[in-house]
Amino acid sequence: MHWKCAFAAIAAGSVVSLGNAAIVAVGGQVTQIAQPLDARFNVLTNPNTAYCWNEIQNFALDRSVAIDAFAPGTYNQLGDLISASLTAGTVVNSHYIHFDVAPQTSASIQGRVRFDGQILGVIVLNEAGARHLDDSDFLGAPTLFTQGNNNRGLEFGSDAFRLTISGDTIEFDLSITQPGDFIRVLTVPGPGSLALAGFGLLGLSRRRR
Repeated sequence: MHWKCAFAAIAAGSVVSLGNAAIVAVGGQVTQIAQPLDARFNVLTNPNTAYCWNEIQNFALDRSVAIDAFAPGTYNQLGDLISASLTAGTVVNSHYIHFDVAPQTSASIQGRVRFDGQILGVIVLNEAGARHLDDSDFLGAPTLFTQGNNNRGLEFGSDAFRLTISGDTIEFDLSITQPGDFIRVLTVPGPGSLALAGFGLLGLSRRRR
């Protein structure tokens, strides 16, 4: 699928400048904004667009971080995910994709986000025993997030859901009933190879359900 890319920015309620070009383009129903102070449920709601922003940049992980996908391809069911971790010491840029709507409403969107470095890991799960979004929220400080909620993770099993990784780009079809869908993407800082990021994976396996 081809997308017509456009840039957009919203300054209201932001805490970080958009000067960092870690996100280089957005397409479809996606709007890039500055890092917000509050991204809890029911705060940033819009049925017509997902918001994306840059979180911490050029950061050497001080702990291992669980990821749910990293290889190029399309993910549309829970069994497509992996169980793996980026090791402490891996240098990353962190980014967040946020799609939420008002209570008791539904919406569907399609979008694309391209980064200036290769994708190292995508985090989408937040179920009991796998609070991967919650556990990685330190990468999004000082933004506030809803924690301890199973519905924060992506809900697989819908024909309307699709997530595709391709090098430096992530594409998605999302269909939600509030609360929404939320994705954290970790990338190599700037143009470069996996080796430049000190890339490491632990415990790589296919998720089985």
